[in-house]
Amino acid sequence: MLRRSYRIAGPLLGLSAVCLLITTVPLELWPTPRPGDSYVFDPPSFSAIWVQQTLRPGLIISANALLAVGLTAVFRRDSPSMSNLQRALAFGALFGAGACVLGTLLFTTAGPNDIGRELTAFLIWALAIPLIVIGLVGWGIGYLRADSTRLGAALTVPPVLAVAYIGLSMAGIDLSPAGRLLLVVPTSGMALVVGHDLWTDSNTSEER
Repeated sequence: MLRRSYRIAGPLLGLSAVCLLITTVPLELWPTPRPGDSYVFDPPSFSAIWVQQTLRPGLIISANALLAVGLTAVFRRDSPSMSNLQRALAFGALFGAGACVLGTLLFTTAGPNDIGRELTAFLIWALAIPLIVIGLVGWGIGYLRADSTRLGAALTVPPVLAVAYIGLSMAGIDLSPAGRLLLVVPTSGMALVVGHDLWTDSNTSEER
């Protein structure tokens, strides 16, 4: 019964991927008014300004929260078969993911002059991102060593690409706007692969 309960995390991860992909739609493709136009106090729904100020932050928070829930489901399902090191790394990744959601929530709800809230969010991100990167890579390598190639690659590739993107950005190489896709698309792919794994594993368990 407990194993079957993991099924719901599969569609949640799929929804997380959809939320992330929507945030990659360029603002130029949304209706006017757009950022840079004359100031609009109450932008209409689904206008470019409304998407930038309201939709994107909400989608990012929702996607991160759903991804954390899905990864937690995988951890609970596979924890008994993990080594102590893999379990510790996975737990670190989950802790970092939860902290990242908190940091994103603080940053997106900060007022125009709320510097303290923004600095707190950046500090949380600075602590959470290394935990996520190291944790996911170690967690994924554990699956690769156990011949779970698809799940291992899904967890390992996105953080490696994220580190590459950050490194190139710090080196002064401008990758925008395509560079943002290096962060969003692999993460969306991870959510879809992990969600599919949870869904099919639950279906198989029911058939047995």
